[in-house]
Amino acid sequence: MQTHQISVIVKNQPGTLTQVSSLFSQSGLNIDSLTVGKYKERHTSRMRISLTIEDNNLEKVLKQLESLIDVIQVNVMDQNPLLNVIGNRLHRIFSNRTIAFWLVAYSLFITLLGTNIPSPLLAVYRTTWHLSPSMVTLLFAIYAIVVIPTIIISGQLSDQLGRRKLLIPGVFFTIIGSLFFVLSNNIEMLLISRVFQGLSVGMLNGVAVAALTELDVKQNRIKAAFIGAMAVTVGNALGPILSGFLGEYAPLPTKLSYLIHILLAVPGFIGLLYMSEKVRPRKTIQLHKPSVPNTIRGRFYLSGMTSFVAWSIMSLMLSVIPSYTNQLVGSSNLVISGSIVALVLIISTVSQIILKKLPVQNLVLIGYLLLILGLGALVLTLVTQSLFLLFLTTILIGFGHGPTFAGSLALTNNISPDKQRGDIIASFYVLTYLGVSIPVLGLGFIAHWIGLINAIEYYSVLMTGMIIVSMVYWMIDRKAEKKAGFIKTRTAK
Repeated sequence: MQTHQISVIVKNQPGTLTQVSSLFSQSGLNIDSLTVGKYKERHTSRMRISLTIEDNNLEKVLKQLESLIDVIQVNVMDQNPLLNVIGNRLHRIFSNRTIAFWLVAYSLFITLLGTNIPSPLLAVYRTTWHLSPSMVTLLFAIYAIVVIPTIIISGQLSDQLGRRKLLIPGVFFTIIGSLFFVLSNNIEMLLISRVFQGLSVGMLNGVAVAALTELDVKQNRIKAAFIGAMAVTVGNALGPILSGFLGEYAPLPTKLSYLIHILLAVPGFIGLLYMSEKVRPRKTIQLHKPSVPNTIRGRFYLSGMTSFVAWSIMSLMLSVIPSYTNQLVGSSNLVISGSIVALVLIISTVSQIILKKLPVQNLVLIGYLLLILGLGALVLTLVTQSLFLLFLTTILIGFGHGPTFAGSLALTNNISPDKQRGDIIASFYVLTYLGVSIPVLGLGFIAHWIGLINAIEYYSVLMTGMIIVSMVYWMIDRKAEKKAGFIKTRTAK
């Protein structure tokens, strides 16, 4: 038996004290002392409860307290006063909605940064363990395969348990993934590392945008989607810059960038431990097959397939192109490989900033036109083996990817009902990661039979055809939205 101090943040509602006291009496526990005082937020109080209890029963009591409808947060207070002071200070900092908003954005950013550190290093892994094109694409895409079931489950659990309970293990898994990369000495360990990265990306992508929407003071859906997309693309961009430069010029070329990532991820993990949120956990958990309401299904699939195409093209630039720059343009420098990956993602981010005020339909149509030009430049690069044309391809695809991804995510977030947002955004990312993984895996296996150059050419033609078909539907959607806006305006008059 051990004495524990429990801090319980509650709403100031009639009967709350009775509920808490009854919970302990029904469990056969005696409260040694109980004090109640005002908390920093309006209409809330803090209860400080001291009791003697066996450690194996403490967790059960904490869960029962958390399940009470008027309980906001439950913490076990350490016996060390200094640690209590530190814990309370961290809780006050990360309970602020604005700080919590940017903490979630940072956690999403740092998770995606870690996921893209391997991109320039794929060339090193390929030569070290004599990997075929199919194995290179598998090493890149396996995380996306893991993301798909993870993101489905995470979206549903976040709606039922709260966003924070998914964000915390998500950041923890990105730390474990980088740690496994540091320890890797064969292809099997590399694959395990990517699996952990897939788990982390699935949890963060399935939850972060919904959490950002709820934490924003005005609950601005477009802003939340924009910040989420920015965090993804900036993280994607900086990861390859870090690993490409350190892989070429620093000691421990395949380890140092992962160690730095771990150091950057730990503060986000600690911050999430002390973050508060509005979503209250349900007593029972029910998982279901992902679904989209009939009223938004057509527009959802349009936005989802747009993201599928955009990331199918981007995955080519993140995996095959940097892994085979020596074969394509005669250079094996990791900085060039990392620069290609980083540049395409940086430009994607910049294009989102430049074009963010445009209607989502115009965003996507402009992005599609640039993607078609980028694929044309890629085919010319294969013919000429020109480093200049490769960078031109990178610029065009980057400028095309940004607005297509941001526009499709913004449309999905905007049309999603509040109570199903986590589930619907998770379904959106399922289509996105199918685009990241399936097409490029197919390219890797086809390259074994017809050669890498021919496979990339056929891939470019296929993507161009899908873009043209999708553009037609986006133009129809733009026309329908203008018509609906006109009717609404006339009715208001």
